Amino acid sequence: MKSKKNRGCCWLSLLIFLWLMPGAVQAATLEVQGDSAADIQAALARAAPGDIIKVQSGTYRGQIVIDKAVSLIGTGTPVLDGGGEGDVVSIKADGVTFKGFQVMGSGKRLQDSDAGIKLYSAGNVIEDNRLINNLFGMYLLKSPHNTLRNNIIIGRPVKDKLEDSEKELTEAGTYELLPLFEGENGDGIHLFAASQNLIENNEIRDTRDGIYFNYAHDNRLLHNTIDGVRYAIHYMYSDDNYFEGNMATHNVAGAAPMYSKRITFLQNVFAYNRGHRSFGVLFSSCNDCVAEENIIFGNTRGVLFDVSYHNTFRNNLVAANDIGIDLIASSGFNTFVKNNFIDNMEQIAFRAGRIGEGNVFYAEETGNYWNDYRGFDLDQNGIGDTPYLTGNIFTYLMNKAPAVRLFLNSPAATALEFAENMFPVIEIPKAEDPYPLIGPVEMNTQLPTGRNQVSNKAFGAYSLVMLLLAGLIVGRALGRSSQGVQLAENLRRGGRK
Repeated sequence: MKSKKNRGCCWLSLLIFLWLMPGAVQAATLEVQGDSAADIQAALARAAPGDIIKVQSGTYRGQIVIDKAVSLIGTGTPVLDGGGEGDVVSIKADGVTFKGFQVMGSGKRLQDSDAGIKLYSAGNVIEDNRLINNLFGMYLLKSPHNTLRNNIIIGRPVKDKLEDSEKELTEAGTYELLPLFEGENGDGIHLFAASQNLIENNEIRDTRDGIYFNYAHDNRLLHNTIDGVRYAIHYMYSDDNYFEGNMATHNVAGAAPMYSKRITFLQNVFAYNRGHRSFGVLFSSCNDCVAEENIIFGNTRGVLFDVSYHNTFRNNLVAANDIGIDLIASSGFNTFVKNNFIDNMEQIAFRAGRIGEGNVFYAEETGNYWNDYRGFDLDQNGIGDTPYLTGNIFTYLMNKAPAVRLFLNSPAATALEFAENMFPVIEIPKAEDPYPLIGPVEMNTQLPTGRNQVSNKAFGAYSLVMLLLAGLIVGRALGRSSQGVQLAENLRRGGRK
């Protein structure tokens, strides 16, 4: 009798344990098929934490709020259409998985930060989604420890980009007039006070900024592609962030760390960011950062340092930019070492007329590779026997009067540089590398291909036009000269008569 009671207690205890044990009961799977976001919201109301909700293909109009730790999985890329009002998807529970949807048609109120997906919670996974024609693609509001992976975000293109984005707009529909400029857009991914997130393998274009960090610390940004935005990667008051393997092309600036500290750049590509105020990387009031093995190629300015201190710029390729490094005198104690400076029109620029305190171009008796270095290495130790000095009279004049750039690489510029070397009369600020490397530093990062071919064609056309223009000027000058000779001859003959 006693053993039966013990057995009954054991079974009761086991049932109570299984009931209380999280995850002991298998998660349920709910199916949704319909044409309204209300159908999905109804499934969310029935679901328990841990359940899986599979949404079949179709277009679901309206907004949804996810307030339970469920997995919302799209089958056949169902469309969530916000209809131009508010946030399309709001995630307010921790531990949500949101995967496989096209999210479109958020509101357009910047003051409300209307977004395709807005997160208010932690530990969520947002992956394999396509976000089109939203004000903000994703907005993280005080939301840490999330993973944003393999998403495509296409913003609302400004009117001059309409032709390039016609297909996307046809797919997404339009709910408002297109913005006249990028500032009327939201960002692809915006993080406010959102730390320790992982953002990887996303593709972003036609937004205001690609990824914007505001008071967002200790995030990891890996292997994202950002094209055709204002600032591809923008940090404001965001410390201890790390980004690696990202590609930022055809933007106003590839990266813009501002008012931030201890940011690490590794093996990123910043290329073809061109315009009057364009940069590969813009350091503004940014300190104690490390930039290593990045490619900075074909930009108007490769890197600008403004009021930035104690940064290390090491083992990067800075090539084919109009200006390689624009080092404003307000920046100091920055170290440039083991970099490759190749074929920049101006390797280093000092617009303020001086270098800035503590900026050095070497460390531990090792400098940088400069492809215009003309020294020798007689002892064959890989380091030039004479220092490399940047700057010449022509680049100095270009900074003073940008129109002088028209004569770049002309015989007049060459003659001016030769004369200044022989008889220096102007004190030109120069950066000295006492240990210039004879050969380039090896790197692992690869340069992007594709759209740069357009830039090369444009450059070739520009060169042809300038050549024809020079021919016309010379021809007109010769014509005027021959007319003058004929006139002088006529006058001489008339005098004889």
